[in-house]
Amino acid sequence: MRFRAKFTKEGNIKFVGHLDTVRLFQRAIKMAKIPIAYSEGFNPHSKVYFGLPLPVGMESEGEYLEIKTKENIDVSTAKDQLNNKLPEGITLTECFEIEDNTPTLMSQVDSAIYEIEINQDICKETILEKLEQPSIVVTKRNKKKKFVQQEIKPLILHYDIHKKSGQTIISTKIKAGSRSNLSPEILMKAIFSDELSNLEYKIKRKELFLV
Repeated sequence: MRFRAKFTKEGNIKFVGHLDTVRLFQRAIKMAKIPIAYSEGFNPHSKVYFGLPLPVGMESEGEYLEIKTKENIDVSTAKDQLNNKLPEGITLTECFEIEDNTPTLMSQVDSAIYEIEINQDICKETILEKLEQPSIVVTKRNKKKKFVQQEIKPLILHYDIHKKSGQTIISTKIKAGSRSNLSPEILMKAIFSDELSNLEYKIKRKELFLV
């Protein structure tokens, strides 16, 4: 059977990279005695799959992973067993079974909500002036490590700006995944340009959306 779990990654565990996070889950699955399935061949791998990898140093309230097991299990019990073995900061909040013909988790990631907390009171109109332009073009490295220009305006699906205790909070929903992807760091560079290096801010992924 296949089941998916939604989990948080908060606190100091945010400094653990993606590959080490995968190993943490593999170890927890083994300790929890979940009957995980393995690939065939000379070097079998456990069938644990993740959604969009989370950058080192970023917290999240809405990550997803998928586990394939050799036999049917109770997903509610599996959730409790795994939470007992996972380190502080990683908590499974949901577990649910999926059909065997469901597309892969990575292929279903479509967009994400991020909350960007800036430790400075910035004029809202200054940010809106950038975001409401008809075209927003950034320079970024492609997979071949070459600098290319990219139009990111269509990748910005929604945004909201508000203030809290002298801080400026940008909440935005942007495209994410294998089909089209905009990193929140690229968005911040598009908004603040050279001034970005003078800002103190942190980014938190609030949710991943699947299609």
